Amino acid sequence: MTLKEILTELEIIEGQLDDAFYQLPEYNANEDTKSYLDGGRNDLYTLKDSLERALLDGAEVTVSYEVNN
Repeated sequence: MTLKEILTELEIIEGQLDDAFYQLPEYNANEDTKSYLDGGRNDLYTLKDSLERALLDGAEVTVSYEVNN
């Protein structure tokens, strides 16, 4: 998988989290849920920003990894 493919997957996840955040009704009972979703979105934005910076700085485009079964 390349870093660009990972970035694309992160953008898909970002859209899903944004959709979940904005679809959640504005009830007091949902405040904790919105907080957790917002925290996840923030973590994702930070990770995505780091990945984009690495790509701009010329990071290795292909990432190798092992799948443990």
